[in-house]
Amino acid sequence: MSKIGGKTVVAAAGLVILTLLAAQACGRGGKPSPELQALLAADTLDRQVGDGQVRAAVRTFYTETGAVLAWSSGRPTRVTDAALAVLASAPSHGLVAEDYQLAALTAERDLLARQPARERRKALATFDVRVTAALIRLGRDVAIGRLDPRTLDARWRRARRLPPLGVTLAAARSDVATWLDKVQPPHAEYLRLMDGLAALRGVEAKGGWPIVPQARLTPGASHAAVTVLRKRLAASGDLGTAAIEGTKYDAPLEGALGVFQEHHGLPKSGRLDPATLAALNVPLGARIRQVAINLERWRWTADDFGERHFRVNIPYYHLEAFEQDRLALDIRAVVGKRGNETPVFSEQMTHVVLSPYWNIPPTIAEGETLPAVAADPTYLDTQNIEVVRVSGKQAAVVDPATLDWDDQAALEGLRFRQRPGSGNALGLVKFMFPNPYDVYVHDTPADRLFARLGRAFSHGCVRVEEPMSLASYVLRDQSRWTPDAIAAAMHAGEETHVKLHTPIPIHIQYFTAWVDANGGLQFRDDVYGYDAKQAAAEAHRSRRRGSV
Repeated sequence: MSKIGGKTVVAAAGLVILTLLAAQACGRGGKPSPELQALLAADTLDRQVGDGQVRAAVRTFYTETGAVLAWSSGRPTRVTDAALAVLASAPSHGLVAEDYQLAALTAERDLLARQPARERRKALATFDVRVTAALIRLGRDVAIGRLDPRTLDARWRRARRLPPLGVTLAAARSDVATWLDKVQPPHAEYLRLMDGLAALRGVEAKGGWPIVPQARLTPGASHAAVTVLRKRLAASGDLGTAAIEGTKYDAPLEGALGVFQEHHGLPKSGRLDPATLAALNVPLGARIRQVAINLERWRWTADDFGERHFRVNIPYYHLEAFEQDRLALDIRAVVGKRGNETPVFSEQMTHVVLSPYWNIPPTIAEGETLPAVAADPTYLDTQNIEVVRVSGKQAAVVDPATLDWDDQAALEGLRFRQRPGSGNALGLVKFMFPNPYDVYVHDTPADRLFARLGRAFSHGCVRVEEPMSLASYVLRDQSRWTPDAIAAAMHAGEETHVKLHTPIPIHIQYFTAWVDANGGLQFRDDVYGYDAKQAAAEAHRSRRRGSV
């Protein structure tokens, strides 16, 4: 055929697809569906599956299966039910089943089951494609999440790659119930959080948890509010069911309240203080949403953290070291305050600086250092800060007494840096992992901040409470750097750079809900407001998808 035109090209392309699919089906012993082949070859598929990424995966799926009906055999069967059951499992991942048209597809299945065979043939092909597309959409959302993390912070990037959904779904067709297990994040933390979500939904199915009234509870005394408190703690698993009854504020109840406080980042006092009462009375639905939000964040996370690596969970305010997924070190940390948020990203720790200079960032110099100098001419001396003129790669120390602080032109090219010492803002050591945000881990002279529950005080870097322990851990494979040698260099007052033999991955994360190694469901405050932003974006996406 020599004619070149839109319809002719589509028809020719359709003929090629039909031929290839028929050949594949015959090679596998299956029988292709002409109705399905026609649907795949025409632009009808574009109308059935509007999402280009999903459409491509659907075509791949039917190429792999040879254009046979995947989810029925002349009529709806148990395979149909198995596919719909996968869609129905969306809530176990914190997703909404109706976002994948579960009700509509279920009704369509029931209608097809009642139709005469002759009328069913074409309808089955359309139904098959719709089920496949819904599964692919769900698989994509489980694999890499529904949202782009840049919705929360422009610096936050998705690290997980999309698996070949069409290929993996085709391979799992005979046991489709296991398919999501193959595409979901591989981390044990994701599975544990799914279990935590299931437990909360179990509480919800039993009627939820009660509102605990405000009361002054004295150890050993009885109070009507104690009965409600016992039921609340039993519902969240912090108190054994055998101890639900009773009005006495006894030692086991104090212990259970202490466990609850630990699970919410509160002081373990065993007392019903205002902060504890507020945490107890967070609605169950809000906690379910919080867990679902954090499951989504795991879907943005890289599959491989590294056999030996660091994690900083911003809302937890801790730096943790892991070796083969086992916790090796846990140190309290200070993170960026609102307005100077610590970014979420992953990098490689490459070197350690002992007795570091602090090169004061221009924004801090302009907003804090210069106003302090204007208010107090002795400020630079008392803070051990020197002025440096930078020209290309050269830097020369300048006597501040020779400067005209009112001449803006004369101040161009000047930088401020704080000399090494105990009063240095970076403390005695910093841990470097080059990144575009100029963020790193370091010591601090402001040790008092580590006693605070909420520790968002920095300009974005991560400060650690135990710098000596961290330095010894990082440099443990370098025989020269014994603890004594590290301590001496930290107090030498002269900057020393130590390159790591093997870089260590470090992952800065943001999780406000997780299940700990002991099975406790942990919750923390949304320090940067990311939970709220994500919930709003999720709701908008669900409404938009529901209108399609």
